[in-house]
Amino acid sequence: MADKTEDPTPRKLREARERGQVARSIELNSALILLIVGVWIIPGPGSLLVKSLQSIIVSTISKIKPGMLVVEVTTTWLQQEYLGSLVILVLPLIEILVGIMVISVVANYMQTGLYIPSKRKFVDPDRVNPLRGIKRLFSLNGVVNLLKSTLKLVVVALVAYQFLVGKMDQIVLLSTMELKSGLSSWIGMATGLITRVGVSYFILAVADYIYQRWDYMRNLRMSKQDIMDEVKQTEGDPFVRGRIRQQQRRMAQMRMMANVPKSDVVVVNPTHLAIAIKYDEKENKAPVVLAKGADLVAARIIDIAKENNIEVVQNIPVARALYKSVEIEQEIPPEMYMAMAEILSFVFKKIKNR
Repeated sequence: MADKTEDPTPRKLREARERGQVARSIELNSALILLIVGVWIIPGPGSLLVKSLQSIIVSTISKIKPGMLVVEVTTTWLQQEYLGSLVILVLPLIEILVGIMVISVVANYMQTGLYIPSKRKFVDPDRVNPLRGIKRLFSLNGVVNLLKSTLKLVVVALVAYQFLVGKMDQIVLLSTMELKSGLSSWIGMATGLITRVGVSYFILAVADYIYQRWDYMRNLRMSKQDIMDEVKQTEGDPFVRGRIRQQQRRMAQMRMMANVPKSDVVVVNPTHLAIAIKYDEKENKAPVVLAKGADLVAARIIDIAKENNIEVVQNIPVARALYKSVEIEQEIPPEMYMAMAEILSFVFKKIKNR
């Protein structure tokens, strides 16, 4: 790991996701489910489920007559209460299960996004290798997992203990309350206890996710050599790419030189810069730069212009401005119209007087 000092590249991260390697905290899923249980399930569908059971028990007991056997009581309940009781029991259970499933999916999506581990092995021998399992147990991750479990146990126990100690008098009175009021009191205490435990657990889970993200990026770090090898794989050898760019520049220069004979004038400075200009009012709104170059390229443009009887005009300010601001096959900017009009007017008059 000492040589792996560079952050993973997008390709490295993408390949890790395809193998199923993502930064994810299982604790965060559990914490969110616990919070939902305390905030929504127990006060909502859980309370409805308990009240439904209470109603069924009371209704069944009220139908018991002296001397009835258990079989007779059960038969009476099945005949009169079965369908309605089944509906009021099943609906809250379905709501609870769907809620937990949705929270699990949302928690996973928040951490990893939508991904399909297309390259993940169906059976990974490393995961079932006992030697690797022992190695993981005594690795840094094993120590961290042990510390996390211990911290989680201590924090949850302290939060639960503090809450229950404050509610001890109310817990003692539960045995003296009526069934309805006792259930309401129990639901209130259960909601408060699980919510407090869930909040503390959620804080630990967020810290665990931050650690998992850091450890994930650390394990995927690359050395400079790894990055160079990846560049070679994706873009080819740097030497080959350099030769390709050199050939492309040479071909572009050849095309540019072929356009010089089509120009109307070559503006120079006087030998360091050369810009070939063409103006065709039917095709363009303004003069167009057909070729430009410095030093040896400029000298070659001038030679081609003289070979084809194209006027070479020395104008240092215009040559510098054109070379810096206008690319090949682009029109000159409006601020240079006047200067170029004077040059072209001079050239066209000279050609006319020949």
